[in-house]
Amino acid sequence: MPDEKVVERKTVTLEALDHNGQRRIALRFPYDLELIAIAKTIGGQWSQNQKCWHVENGSTSMKAIFAAYKGSAWVNADALFTKKESTHRTSGKQIAGAPASKVPRTPEVPLKATQTEALQRMQQKLEIARYSPQTIKTYLSATKNLFVHFSDKHPNDIRTVDIERYQYYMASERKVSNSTLNQVVNAVRYYYKDVLGDAQRVKFIERPRRERKLPSVLSEEEVAALLKAVDNLKHRCILMLIYSAGLRLGELLALERTDIIPERKQVLIRGGKGGKDRVSLLSDRILTQLTQYLEAYTPSTFLFESPDGGMYSATSVQMVFRRALKKAGITAPATVHTLRHSFATHLLENGTDLRYIQTLLGHSSSKTTEIYTHVSTKAIGKIRSPLDNLDL
Repeated sequence: MPDEKVVERKTVTLEALDHNGQRRIALRFPYDLELIAIAKTIGGQWSQNQKCWHVENGSTSMKAIFAAYKGSAWVNADALFTKKESTHRTSGKQIAGAPASKVPRTPEVPLKATQTEALQRMQQKLEIARYSPQTIKTYLSATKNLFVHFSDKHPNDIRTVDIERYQYYMASERKVSNSTLNQVVNAVRYYYKDVLGDAQRVKFIERPRRERKLPSVLSEEEVAALLKAVDNLKHRCILMLIYSAGLRLGELLALERTDIIPERKQVLIRGGKGGKDRVSLLSDRILTQLTQYLEAYTPSTFLFESPDGGMYSATSVQMVFRRALKKAGITAPATVHTLRHSFATHLLENGTDLRYIQTLLGHSSSKTTEIYTHVSTKAIGKIRSPLDNLDL
């Protein structure tokens, strides 16, 4: 039976770990040479005190873990979705002097065996469907919170009216964002429709109205100042490549040396958002920089690797970006992802057709790409205000 095979498979348990003041992910499993070898390929380090292998805590590491152990071991990430209750909490009241945002709203409730089993079935189904590690993590977390909220009920006994009550609680008391509510709907729909096979239970649950927020964008002058502020060759190549090709951070970190196609001035993005492959642009300037970088650093597999080998850290890229932002004197709110938004906006302002921009970004819908028409300052600047036509 299929269930029996899953039980017999080797298991790698993931847990949150504080190692020398750094947030890490612990990989716990019985002594096994194959699992140890896999841990090393993703940059795992052995902790003698904790008696476990560990990697950096982040979505990129999660993606690497699930990809590396796929077919070799069952990855159980339940412990990552259950935060340990603070030893300083007193009867649910806020600790004197502690910021409200640091104090959990409700105490954590240990998962029951039925809830853990349901989440494991959901995780297995999501992995079979080849959902991304980040989506799997988000869906499991949202579904776990629903189960905990109705801890007195078996997960399969939570009815439509219960789900609606939970949505109202999240919206009115927790006051979560529309995007968070939407994640709850997606996750709960998936569990009851695709795992439990009861589509009717979630057929009519309400989905929140979508928020429409404009992306933050840097001007071409600001991008130039940002890149000039980076002296390190490797760091400069990282930021230049994100802007040159409009990459997501996870896509950049997953690039391998062979994904750079210099003769066609293209970069191959494999397994992007939604599991889609695509190609994007490489400027002559980044190709020159990359040639110098490859000669100086000689990475073995990934285009950008950590000092110890393996995939480069997302946190490191974000730190590089923040330092460059500060050094360049740019005060506008921006993140690494702002470079991708800026890439699309600048292409649009320079006359590139939206359909091509959609392809380069890997958007499924043209409506997603059309948002850049709302932040294009050059296009808006050509429109004359009616006030200027008045004879005052």
